[in-house]
Amino acid sequence: MPSSCAVLLLGMHRSGTSAIARGLGALSVYLGDDFLDAQPENPTGYWEDKGIVALNERLLGALGLKWDDTSAIDRRAFERRRVRALRRDAIRYLSRTFTSTPLWGFKDPRTIRVLPFWQRALRECEVEDSYVVAIRNPRSVAASLFARQAMDADAAYRLWLVHMVPFFNDIIGKPFVVVDYDLLMRDPRAQLERIGHRLGVPFEAGSVEIDGFVSGFLDASLRHSVFEPDGFDDGSAVARLTRDAYLRLYALAADRADGPGSSLPGDWAEFQARLNPILEPQPRRRPWPFQPLWAPKKKREINQGHL
Repeated sequence: MPSSCAVLLLGMHRSGTSAIARGLGALSVYLGDDFLDAQPENPTGYWEDKGIVALNERLLGALGLKWDDTSAIDRRAFERRRVRALRRDAIRYLSRTFTSTPLWGFKDPRTIRVLPFWQRALRECEVEDSYVVAIRNPRSVAASLFARQAMDADAAYRLWLVHMVPFFNDIIGKPFVVVDYDLLMRDPRAQLERIGHRLGVPFEAGSVEIDGFVSGFLDASLRHSVFEPDGFDDGSAVARLTRDAYLRLYALAADRADGPGSSLPGDWAEFQARLNPILEPQPRRRPWPFQPLWAPKKKREINQGHL
């Protein structure tokens, strides 16, 4: 029986992952102690461990991708020599930073893009894994990315799909819970308790940490758009697929769907089949030169669009 349990927070950029990460901290999930600095677009902080972020950036680079690429990732790419070397770095980093803690986790929106890499690393660390999947109406995500990156809605929907569809089936059969950002803002205490119950995380409903999160951390003024779940423009195949995948996830988040293991695999296989002709082919550009984890890192791009 593993003595260390990890809670990975998965989700697309600008989907409330930072707020949910802070909520996991209130549930006594250790998230590290070396976080990215807060920025004007996210003044309450990202709650992202710098080492995890560095690994994900290097991994995307080794795959020939940037954070906003919408190319498909072939599973076989995770067995490339440079990726295997990165996995060894990841195992060492997890062992040094997290696995001595009984309950821990991390958050970085890129993690869901490269989920097979992290699941393999967790298996080799002999860690029990569970997942919180953060969602937000893709129209809100698109509005946020337009305001910060001048990204049009079609590109934002493609980016949402390439994060949320390809590897989602990999968590089915594991302990997981889907959390909608707008539902969290509406009733944060209920959503934290729901996470705790679904993942078997022990907590005290009236703890100081949860009370502080509910009353002192969340700020509704930082949420600049709210859309009804079914209020989609379905004029394109990309928009229709985004709508269908989001509504399936929202039904889970609102506890209006059947159990996590029932029809989800089939639904996601259908979504993947619809996504395949939409995605760009895997780029053939030369990957970035491999660098060890301790090497100086380039200045971080002003992008990320995290929330």
